[in-house]
Order: sequence, then structure tokens, then C-alpha cells
Amino acid sequence: MKKKKELIISIVAIIVLVLAIVGVSFAAFNYSRTGEKVNTITSGVLSMSYTETDNIIQIDKALPTTDTTGVGRMNDGEYFDFNVMTNIQGNSYINYEISAKAIEGNTISGDYIKLYLSQINNDGTETNITPIQYGAGSDTSGVVISGVPTYTEETSANEQTGRPAGEMSLGKITVTTKGEQTTKYRLRMYVSEDYNPQGDGGNLTFGVRVNVYGKSQTIEAGENSGMLKAYQYGEDFHATTYAQNITSIVTKGDTTIPSSAVNNWDVSDTQDGSVIAYIEDDGRGAGTYTLTIGANGKIIANPNMGSYFSSFGKVESIDLSYLDTSLVTDMSDIFKNCSSLTSLDLTPLDTSQVTNMDAMFNGCSSLTSLNVTPLDTSQVTDMSYMFSRCRSLTEIVFGETFSTANVTNMYAMFWHCSSMEGIDLSRFNTSKVTNMGSMFSGCSSLKELDLSKFDTSNVTNFGGSALWLDYGFTFDDFISYDQDPSGIFCFFGMFANCTSLTSLDLRNFDTSKVTDMFTMFYNTANLTEVLVSDKWVTDQVTESRYMFEGSGVSSVTVV
Repeated sequence: MKKKKELIISIVAIIVLVLAIVGVSFAAFNYSRTGEKVNTITSGVLSMSYTETDNIIQIDKALPTTDTTGVGRMNDGEYFDFNVMTNIQGNSYINYEISAKAIEGNTISGDYIKLYLSQINNDGTETNITPIQYGAGSDTSGVVISGVPTYTEETSANEQTGRPAGEMSLGKITVTTKGEQTTKYRLRMYVSEDYNPQGDGGNLTFGVRVNVYGKSQTIEAGENSGMLKAYQYGEDFHATTYAQNITSIVTKGDTTIPSSAVNNWDVSDTQDGSVIAYIEDDGRGAGTYTLTIGANGKIIANPNMGSYFSSFGKVESIDLSYLDTSLVTDMSDIFKNCSSLTSLDLTPLDTSQVTNMDAMFNGCSSLTSLNVTPLDTSQVTDMSYMFSRCRSLTEIVFGETFSTANVTNMYAMFWHCSSMEGIDLSRFNTSKVTNMGSMFSGCSSLKELDLSKFDTSNVTNFGGSALWLDYGFTFDDFISYDQDPSGIFCFFGMFANCTSLTSLDLRNFDTSKVTDMFTMFYNTANLTEVLVSDKWVTDQVTESRYMFEGSGVSSVTVV
């Protein structure tokens, strides 16, 4: 039986932001933080503690700021560092979540308070936990960051971590590594540039408490045989020699390794032989293999299945019948660049706990049809690049359980699905989406697109990437690299290169928060009309270069 042990980590920090009017056109902010070391909670399988230093941090006379400035603050007193420590033994893992809760007595709306969380790596660099968007300004000032969220409390609790409703989620983390692990985080909090302090009366404050919640999951011997270890580049069958020469993948319910195996590995998370993998010659006489993964019963997939079958370029079939994915939270890149797959049965996959499907099928360029009806996406927040570069797809079947209600990122979701003539988006709930940049870019066969149910009230990005233009490349360079699937920065706007579209009805689009429309309708020569309503507001747009470049229209039509 699976056991859940809930660990609620105590409050340990208060972040206070004090506003005082200076003149009539700007405000001064004092930012201070006090902290204390608190308890460590221990169970039989793990221990977690949440600590930070005791000193006070203060910022004087800081103005409302942009995301680019706020995320990049590096001076002492401009950020709050803390550690989360785990100690896992046995066949278990932990999901934990960092959150913020507004304290009582705040006198400024959280709508103007932005919070950005990052992880500090061993070399001192930072990896963002808070999703952010990258673009370029209208000048050559360099990379511009946007999309940092304001203080927003979740309306429902998270059963995976134990985080209650009424707090802002800053980041969800899954830990499977055994032994003691310490992860260092950095939190920045600042006042949005949208805040206008004139007439607020001064002496306004906003504070949050930072909390960490966690739940452990234990797989007991006898019920299930064991858990797969997470993807490790260059290890076992993921080594380049094998990964690029595997033509089929099967799963089975035993750990028997046949004498015909060319090589075999212990791929269990606990390295006890409970999950094995081996390769056999596939009989084609081409130095290619069949990969088999087995366990005595079901194979328990690691909570982090990110990149697990990524870049298996010769794989034509994958049978996941014996794979139990009920604990998985991350499926990002899992089938990325499986460019020889012609079909994929997703029926065995339990995705009810998955939050990340970033680039899940990206580069599956031989798939002609994909039925995602079995996927439960109710917890997913990231679908960026999900079907990107599936150039042969003519149909994607979405079912009732394919929910986008919690998705915030749809960047390049259908980028270069160049064989799709239509996409049924009638079930899509986009009320939380902030990023739709490059969403349909390169869908050159699209003839119709019904977006009447799209809620874009929170979207800030309809554009693509203009980064190349700010690193000395010309627009012609940018265009030429768009034809190269390996180009990282070659992303045009939301409808760019949809060369078969003749009209777009965007009357339901609310663009009041949009800042980026870079190349939004680029190279849509057959487009004759773009209908919008009075909700088409461009007051916040700072990037609109090449918006109608090569398009059949030069402006939108308000009706």
C-alpha cells in the first residue's frame, strides 16, 4: 500500500515592503526581511528543513520597476536566500512546494506586488523557477524579461504537496535523489511598474510569509517491484551508442534477462535490480536494437520522466503497457525528437499528477495522427512546444480529460505543425494563459481556426523571439534560420507563416495586458481580414516590429 506522509514546514520569514510618497510623481520603497531558523521535521524516509540567515535586508528609495530590473537585482538587500534540505532513504520520493502568504495588515493591493523565485546552482548561476518570458525591446538595449506574476492566491489546495488554498504558489519541486540534498533558492519581491503612487497617501505596506509544504510517497516491497531512476544523460541505454540505434521499445512484467541480450542494466531508482533494461539485436542487420524494460509487476515510472525517451531518433514503436505513471509530475521532453515514430498509443499513461508537458511530443515529425484523449491534463501548467515540429500531423484528437484550465504557458504549442489544416480548440480554457507567442507560427496548411472561445485577458505575449535582432543579426538572417528546425531563437509571432489562412476573427481577444506582438501576422500573404473588437487594446505593447510584414493586411479591422 502506498503511504503518504505530509510534512508542513513552518513559517520562517516575513518580507515587508513599505511605500512612502516622495513628491507627486514617484514613491520610495523600503524593503526589509526578518528571519529565524526553525524546526526540522523527520520521518522514516526523509527529513526536510527550511532555514535562512538571521540578518535584516533593506532597500531604500527603490522605485516601481520593470521585470527586467526586478529579476536581475543582485545587490545585497535586494533578495532573500533560503535553503530546503531533504534526506531520502528507501524507495521513496518527495513533492514539495514553496508558497507565499500575504500577512495581515497589508495596505497596498497584491495586484502590484511581483514575486520571482529562482534556484541558485553550485556555480552561483540561477535557474528560474518562476516561469518568465524573454523578448527584446524596441531599441537595441538587449533581452527584455516579462511575465513575472503578481501576488495571486490559489483557489484550491494542492493534494500532491499539501499546500492549502489561499496561498500563492511560487514553485513545485520533485526530489528523488537519495541521501542528503540541499537546494538553495532566491526570492525577489518588488513593486510592478504598473503601480502609480500618485494620490495613494503614502505609508503603504505589503508583506508575505514564505512557506514550504511537502508530501512523501513510499513504494513498499511486495506491491510493486520498484521505481525507474530518472533520466541521466549518457548512462545505460541512454548512452549515445545505443539511444540513436534503438528501433523499438517494449515493457514487460518480469526481470528476466535473456541470453540474447547484447547489454543490460539495473535502471531501478534504488539500484537493487527491481527494474531492469536490456537491448537485443532487432534482426535488421543494421546494428540496431530492441530495448526492453521490465519489472516484477508494473514498472513504477519516476516522478520526473523528463527527456526519458528524448532523441531516440530511430524508434518506430513504443509499447508502454507495463509502465505505471500515476506518480509522474514531469513529462517534459519525454518523446522529444522521436522523429521516426509513426504512431503512439497513450492509453497506458496516467497523467493525473503531471504538471509539466513542455515539448512532450516536440519533433515527432513522422506522426500523422495523435490521439491525446487518454491524457488527464487537469494539473498541467506548461504546454509550451507540446506539439511543436510535428510536421506530418494532420489530426490531433482532444478528449474531455484534456483540460487546459490551469495552463499558463502555450508558447509555440503548435509551432510548425505544417500539415494541420484545422485544429479543434473548442475544449480549450485559456483563462490563465499568459504566453501565446508563436503558438500557431509555421502552421502553413491551416485553413480555418476557431478561436471564439479563447480568453486572452491574461496574455502578455502574442509575438515571437526578437533576440537575434539584438545580437547583430539582420531580419533576413532571422528569416533564413526559421527554415532550420535546429534554430533555437527562430520563432515568429502567433500566426506567422500561416500562409493558408484567409481570415481571422479575433473579436474575443482581450489584448489589454499584451506587451509583445512581434511578427504576429508575418508572412500571411493570403490573409484578407483580421477582425477585432474594442477589446483590442495596444496601450501596453512595446514590441510590434514586422507585425504585418508580408501579410495580406496592414492593420486590424475593428467591428
